[in-house]
Amino acid sequence: MFLMSERVGKKAGNRAGNKSNARVEATRHAILDAAVGLYQDHGVDGATVSAIILASGVGRTTFYRHFVDQDDVLNKALRRDFDGMMQEFEAQRFEHESLEAQILEDMVWFFRQLSSRPALALLFDRENQFVSRINATLQAFRQAGTTCTTPTFERAQREERLRPGVTLENYVDWVTFVITSLEIVDAPFSRDEFQLRDTLRRFLIPSLIKVDPP
Repeated sequence: MFLMSERVGKKAGNRAGNKSNARVEATRHAILDAAVGLYQDHGVDGATVSAIILASGVGRTTFYRHFVDQDDVLNKALRRDFDGMMQEFEAQRFEHESLEAQILEDMVWFFRQLSSRPALALLFDRENQFVSRINATLQAFRQAGTTCTTPTFERAQREERLRPGVTLENYVDWVTFVITSLEIVDAPFSRDEFQLRDTLRRFLIPSLIKVDPP
């Protein structure tokens, strides 16, 4: 009887713990979402701690239980988007028939993510500059780039298609540079799926792998 009661008590405790963890995560996400919205609508100056607290509906003590200041919120919002992007990449990725198509589709997918995720879109906002406030996030950007390019780089190695001297570090640097440049410049062709793929196919792919002549 005592053992049964103990087991029931443990289960009840686990359920209570799970509910408590869920509430903590929900509060954290509410603060992050409120902060991103303020950064989008009002820029750096409008996303003060007081404004974030008001927009998220939490108390000041609760805010400081989760975050240090508004820059900490911004960095963690960016990190949340990077983590979500890497998880989604692993879940949706499949191997295309050709290496060229693999590089192309991986690049286009990664590029589209930068503008479709609210916090990441802040990195390329042409009115508000956040770079000075996101030092803690720059490593996450590189990690995301590495996660999304390593499988294709390894395939190129297996097929002996890499251009001479191209290392994983070179590959990651070049791919992320091209993607961020496209997002920052906002070239007209980047908004057209056919033109974007055609440009990457003609200029990016030959810089990474050996391609057959047309």
